[in-house]
Amino acid sequence: MSDELQLDAFVTPGTLLKAAREARQLSEREVADRLNWMPGYTAIIERDDFQALRRPAFARGYVKAYGKLLGLDEAQLLGAFDRVTAGEETRTRQPATTRPAQLQHTGLGVVIGLLLLLLLVLAIWWWRGESDAASRAGPAAMDAGAVPPGAGANSAEGER
Repeated sequence: MSDELQLDAFVTPGTLLKAAREARQLSEREVADRLNWMPGYTAIIERDDFQALRRPAFARGYVKAYGKLLGLDEAQLLGAFDRVTAGEETRTRQPATTRPAQLQHTGLGVVIGLLLLLLLVLAIWWWRGESDAASRAGPAAMDAGAVPPGAGANSAEGER
């Protein structure tokens, strides 16, 4: 009895699934086709290499669907999956590094952008003010030094 408990502790979902698949004489490709998986998923799951999946977070669902297809006991299969993945989580979990919030990274860019926008608005305002002053000064300057029509340089010579 203690031998059976020790064997159960080392059973992985991949070995259970592979044994059941081979007992039903199904190929890896047939299983992948029936479950609408990518062709290599069957082998990946049978190796218990869940990180190699495109979506490792869905590994539990993949194992459950594979077990259901083969008619395996879901509780035993998912229990083995949880034991295997619990060991992986402790090995792969890295200490959390504190990074500044994204807002802090963009704060300087926002301030610089607003300053540039303010500078642009001021430059346009100044330019428009200069052109308005020139247009206002233009007619006044012409009025002050303007020669009446018909009193040009030719007409001045004619009076002499």
